[in-house]
Amino acid sequence: MIVTLVLFNAVVVLLSVFILWRRRKHFQMLEQGGIPTPDAHWLTGHLDHVTYSPGKFTSTSCHFLVYNYPNFPPLSCRVRYYNGGFPRVLVADLDMLRDILVKDAHNFVNRPVVISQSKMLIALRDQHWKDVRKIMSPVFSTAKMKKMMPLMSGCVEVLLQKCHQLAASGQEFDIYVTLQCLTMDVIDRCAITLGLQCINNPENEVLENFRRLFNRPPSLVTRLMHTFPSLLTLLSTAMRFAGAGLHRHKNAIVDHLRRVVKERREQQGHAGVEKSIDALQMLIDASCDGKQTSGKTTLSEQEVVDNAFLFLAAGFETTSNALSYIAHLLALHPGVQEQLFQEVTRVVQAEGGLTYETLAQLVYTEAVAMEAMRMYPPVTGFVLRETARPWTRGAYTFPAKSEVEVPVWSIHNDPLIYPDPHLFKPERFLPEEKKNRHPMAFLAFGTGPRNCLGIRFAMMEIKLTLGTIIQNFRFKTCSRTKVPLPLVTRGALTHPQDGVWLTLEPRAR
Repeated sequence: MIVTLVLFNAVVVLLSVFILWRRRKHFQMLEQGGIPTPDAHWLTGHLDHVTYSPGKFTSTSCHFLVYNYPNFPPLSCRVRYYNGGFPRVLVADLDMLRDILVKDAHNFVNRPVVISQSKMLIALRDQHWKDVRKIMSPVFSTAKMKKMMPLMSGCVEVLLQKCHQLAASGQEFDIYVTLQCLTMDVIDRCAITLGLQCINNPENEVLENFRRLFNRPPSLVTRLMHTFPSLLTLLSTAMRFAGAGLHRHKNAIVDHLRRVVKERREQQGHAGVEKSIDALQMLIDASCDGKQTSGKTTLSEQEVVDNAFLFLAAGFETTSNALSYIAHLLALHPGVQEQLFQEVTRVVQAEGGLTYETLAQLVYTEAVAMEAMRMYPPVTGFVLRETARPWTRGAYTFPAKSEVEVPVWSIHNDPLIYPDPHLFKPERFLPEEKKNRHPMAFLAFGTGPRNCLGIRFAMMEIKLTLGTIIQNFRFKTCSRTKVPLPLVTRGALTHPQDGVWLTLEPRAR
């Protein structure tokens, strides 16, 4: 018994020494590239410094590192850190970013593995990613966008009725919650057709599951997956079967989507059943449905469901965040709001309304949206790339399989790029100003081959929604409006921590 205990303790000690030695060698990996790195915890690296918690907003890991390690170089240089067990390089130098995201994109074609076992486009790699993106890109073609416009307008009209009710009551309300309902209805009607109708049913089950999904702080299992990358698949599988935390809410949505896909397949070919023309149907049409197909890229059943989930997730939260920030800033800047109103009124009177074609004339409206997303980028931690092969620029070398993170918040708020970055100045994004700025200075949608697939869809929705509301109402601050607006970052997205509280004032007719 004693011998067994001694042997067990000896094994534990040897294993601990081995782990320490391996972690030490691992944390020396990036030091050879010539880029400064703060001291790392022997087990978790810098994970504790870049994990976001409720009630505490840390805009990006780069922002945190620079301001907590004052001896490090300014934002225009490079910083290395360890996101748990993942070596990561923060790059805020705009010329270097152009090389990484555009010029040498072939060496940075993949995002790091952020969602193990997922078949969503954002998690796919190499040629498989290219093939699936090619299948999904036509969803946002000009022809499809024109067909989506009436569906989107219908959702905005329902929102307008809700706004009239809120304005008539004079009550203060959280416009963030209301806009979440709008964006879920828009992406549902234009892409998936589940018939959610969230504006009039804000406690819809699918919507509530998405809210819980996006508002969870990082779990212990998530931290373990970052600390021990080799356990990523194992832990992800365990969470999937256990239905724990994040996966419980996601699985509820996925199960709903599976039922819808099954129902559509069963209806295909039935007499009198009109075939849908939305994005979900496009995914179904591109799937093999269990059959082997040669010479053509097809989607598996999981890819159909996972990418339907992606359409809902991407179209819901990021756009509602952006619209909420815009409403908040307009309420604080009535002069900007009136200038936007004048532009919309001029276009509507000249063209007879807001159509797909006339939205292009809302130049100042677009500038307002872009400036709001500069100040409050909805996605602050997802412009990520992975080096396929070692990559050298000047004195710096990025090892193969190291991660590159673009500190979007820090770039958007860098006074060397945007003087007085704390000021809301839409003029920064008028055409004559934009052409004089570095093309990597605005990255709310990413850039290069792996940029956001739905940029044009999001901007169409933002301009249509703003243009419609501003014709009828003024955004006004209220007793619950907070300045500055408290924010919290969980995962890749930045949210209003306590909502965005405003009132609506009807315009005289």
